[in-house]
Amino acid sequence: MKKLIFTVIFMFFAANLYAGEIAVIVNESGPLTQISEADIREIYLGNIRFIKGVAVTPLHYREGSIKDTFLSSIIDMNSREYRVYWTKKIFQEGGSIPVSQNSFGMIILTVKKDMAVIGYVPISELKETEGIKIIKKIAAK
Repeated sequence: MKKLIFTVIFMFFAANLYAGEIAVIVNESGPLTQISEADIREIYLGNIRFIKGVAVTPLHYREGSIKDTFLSSIIDMNSREYRVYWTKKIFQEGGSIPVSQNSFGMIILTVKKDMAVIGYVPISELKETEGIKIIKKIAAK
């Protein structure tokens, strides 16, 4: 029984840790190639919706350690704070929370196909970078 409890506790904490580097990626031909970290933050907070006349689409990876690392590093919020922020924002202003994908491959493919999309993936998932540009690297914590 003690072994089971220890295993469950270990898995809980291990699931919230991500030790690799994360890349924030955009289409290499799009208008997002020269944005700052502050711009990335404002895009994911819904405060920047257009850049150079193009509607920007931010993509998240599903809930978990990758998203938690991105949110804490770029947005300075945890997942719960981010959900509360968006709940209030939608109630007050309308709109919708950024879309989440369950696949790194889908995030990469979407960024390659759409010049207005921004996303993030572990650098280890970027086997080929043709069509995309890394605009920010987030170091492991």
